[in-house]
Amino acid sequence: MKMNNSPEEILGLIKSSSKIGVISHKNPDGDNIGSTISMILGIRENLDKSIFGIKVDEFPKNILFLDTLVNIKEVSEQDLDLLIYVDCGEIDRPGDIGELFRKRTKKIINIDHHKTNNFFGDLNYVFPNMSSTCEIIYNLFKEFNFNISKDVANALLIGINTDTYRFLYESSTSSTLRACANLYDLGANKDYIYKKLYQNNCFEVEMMKNKLIARADLYFNNKVAVIGMFESDFEGTNLTMDMVDDIVNYYRDINGFEVSILFKEINHNIFKGSIRSKEFVDVSKVCSYFNGGGHTRAAGCVIEGDFKTVVNLFLEKLKSEYPDEF
Repeated sequence: MKMNNSPEEILGLIKSSSKIGVISHKNPDGDNIGSTISMILGIRENLDKSIFGIKVDEFPKNILFLDTLVNIKEVSEQDLDLLIYVDCGEIDRPGDIGELFRKRTKKIINIDHHKTNNFFGDLNYVFPNMSSTCEIIYNLFKEFNFNISKDVANALLIGINTDTYRFLYESSTSSTLRACANLYDLGANKDYIYKKLYQNNCFEVEMMKNKLIARADLYFNNKVAVIGMFESDFEGTNLTMDMVDDIVNYYRDINGFEVSILFKEINHNIFKGSIRSKEFVDVSKVCSYFNGGGHTRAAGCVIEGDFKTVVNLFLEKLKSEYPDEF
């Protein structure tokens, strides 16, 4: 039976560790970045520990402003007493960099909210019913009796806000909202964060979004939309894919649609799928057929093949899981 460790056990291991690393994951999102930064700052400010962040991939441009709080960078592997995984549903989520550090660390703490998490740490603190890993860390810091600074509050608020899609998802509970209210009271700057996250796009970004959305393919009587994003779309521009990948939400939010899919070309004949659903489709279950996962209404996977083949493979699994709906 999978069991969580107590906050006391986790705090005890942190206190007994001299050199600590906190690792992000590939294609980091707001919750992963907010978790990484808040964990580093919270431990550093309250326990005065030697702790640093390990960058696995580039940050999305709309979250780069968080990097001013903590300089999370690419570092060479080194011996550690403790490696803390945050927001990683699987142990290999940080990719090759994670494996290099794993081989040279004594202990691993695993803090996460993905239902696919298999409790891979020496100590685990996994709550799939929570809105975000940042909400878990907020509660954990309260259990630790940590002082939560304004910078930590900002990082936690960003993670909660982005992973709930501004409190849209079912995982947002009254406890989530109370946590955010407390973070406001602790100095989190909601207005600044919202402007940076949601009101900071350039005109070229919005035009690219319109182009990609307009060429979506619709399936199953307009219940499912598929958007393809290719490297060629960005040739001759100063844009990157991460600037526009929130278009995956567009069709889901239209009446009558249940599933919205974005397939991004990350290499020749390799596509990263971001999948969203509205009411009844468990997209993490469909993504699991392709060694992916995530949450019930938001998940991802990587599929090899040309675009048409990839789309057909995914839609076949979707239909096989929900034959009465599609």
